[in-house]
Amino acid sequence: MRRLVLYVLAVLLWSTASIAAAERAADFSDDQLIDGFERTVFGSEGGGSRADKLRVKKYAGPVKLFVVNASSTNRERTLNDFVKLVNKSVRNLSIRRVNSDKSANMVVFLVDRGNYRSIIRDTLPPNYDTRFLQSNDCSAIVAASNYKIELAFVYIVANETARAFNHCLVEEILQSLGPVNDDWRLKYSIFNDYSGVDTFGVFDWYILNMLYDKRVRPGMSRAETRKMLPAIIADTRKRLVQLQQRGGAKKR
Repeated sequence: MRRLVLYVLAVLLWSTASIAAAERAADFSDDQLIDGFERTVFGSEGGGSRADKLRVKKYAGPVKLFVVNASSTNRERTLNDFVKLVNKSVRNLSIRRVNSDKSANMVVFLVDRGNYRSIIRDTLPPNYDTRFLQSNDCSAIVAASNYKIELAFVYIVANETARAFNHCLVEEILQSLGPVNDDWRLKYSIFNDYSGVDTFGVFDWYILNMLYDKRVRPGMSRAETRKMLPAIIADTRKRLVQLQQRGGAKKR
């Protein structure tokens, strides 16, 4: 029998007016990027044993996305644009829309604030404690087997401000891909509710590209990934230069 481990992700939005910190940073050192990778990839905000939290979690194949639009405000176009951006900029990651939740391994619920809690309760097993998810502004839950992500449910309120929606959209979808942990020390990351970052910035782009490099496999430990991360970062730096020169060209 497969052993599914659940990881709970949530965002409590804080009011900030700063420009995304990641966009002000000209570059990041290897040590900064390795630290960011380890703080987000190893650990989780909730769920899973300590041993599970010390291993890499990621999708091992295509992400098949199904969207449930239960909001009075239609923001599917913004969601589609973000998915295209991630597809274009993160190597070895493929996200595509599917027409049925039965064939999906990521389900995104676009909801109103008024039905946010009830949809969480209705879509998760009755014996699952949803109080932590319900208490936050947006949230997600990820199920993994043998450290391979098999299913993610993402809950995003769409009928409030565009800024709040965009922040939740970016953070929850990116975290559902594997960097499941938040850390208050990550100044340039959206995986920090206190940072003021609310876009898919360069720092988090590095983390996603490091995670989805083919050399990083589900179940790897911190020590195993640390040996290869400097070489992966060097390759990723070259790719960033190419993307900047081409204005975000497609993956090769």
